[in-house]
Amino acid sequence: MKPFARLAPIAVAVLLVACSELGNDTGQISQHIGDLARKPETKQINLAEVTSFGWDRFFIFKPGTKREEICDFIGAKRPSCGRVIRYEFVPATHVALVFGLGSQLTHTELHALANGRFNLPPTDRGYPKEAAVFKVRRALAGAEQELWLEPQ
Repeated sequence: MKPFARLAPIAVAVLLVACSELGNDTGQISQHIGDLARKPETKQINLAEVTSFGWDRFFIFKPGTKREEICDFIGAKRPSCGRVIRYEFVPATHVALVFGLGSQLTHTELHALANGRFNLPPTDRGYPKEAAVFKVRRALAGAEQELWLEPQ
């Protein structure tokens, strides 16, 4: 199933203009999630409150996912695929977040696992905006604190 494939040419053009976090670095949303999750007073994070663009669902691509798999999912063809997804594969320390509104792709970025690990089962349908409220759980992993984002 390719939910974004029909509007891929428009989505690619919009992403090339609108998104600045398309490179190999951790995105701004991920950084904001991490900043919030590290505050002891933060009990939950609502993904809708840390985004500034329209979306009704989001998708997570695990570490190691190849660029071609993500491009196939969103319907981006070569050569536009490399301009939208600039990494060869999702780094081991990240997941890729893809946001959609209806059948349009609205945003994609890398989310550092150090900023919170989403504790969600894999799905091709994505996760609805209404369900994107996560309880923050902190756990010690050796000498470092590990952050988990668990569905409410």
